[in-house]
Amino acid sequence: MLNGLENKDINPETYAEKLVNNKDSISEYLDGLLSKNETYRYNCFKVLNIVSIKKPNLLYPYWDFFENHLKSNNHYHKIVAIIIIANLTAVDKKGCFERFFDEYYSCLKSEKTITPIYIIKSSGKIVNFKPNLEDKITNILLNVESIYLGKQIELVKSAVIESFSEFFTKSKNKAEIVGFVERQLDSESPKTRKNAKEFLKKFVEK
Repeated sequence: MLNGLENKDINPETYAEKLVNNKDSISEYLDGLLSKNETYRYNCFKVLNIVSIKKPNLLYPYWDFFENHLKSNNHYHKIVAIIIIANLTAVDKKGCFERFFDEYYSCLKSEKTITPIYIIKSSGKIVNFKPNLEDKITNILLNVESIYLGKQIELVKSAVIESFSEFFTKSKNKAEIVGFVERQLDSESPKTRKNAKEFLKKFVEK
């Protein structure tokens, strides 16, 4: 167990800097993601998440580890993998994500709410790192209602709007996105209605 990470009040930025300077400790952090100690496990994730954003090349060689993490039946493990894989697409020159695309987005076919929301919220980042996938990802998000299996579809659609806002200006599918967002103005979810109004005010209304 890495010293200090069992404490709740750590500064993950400090540990991330140490990890960058001591790459040999990466495997210990990866092991920590499997720990039964919740605080320790979460701290390992926080540190690895920072590194995956700031120095994704350091974690890219461990892509297979995160793929396997996504395949877990444990939803916490899935969420960790969803977030970090999205960050690693920044340096994915081998097409690992393209190969894994269908499995990644299969997490939307869930009765759970949190896991699909993390997939959706990671999609904007992925599109920005991999614009070649914009059409494919946009199509999935536009059709989320027929993919998601849970009862919180109205809340899920609020996440779709947030994701669209991350790449709308670069999108080749602006009309379809605007149409989707406009339909959410009558959503049963106050959050989704609010997001729709803000999106249209920012990108459409003049």
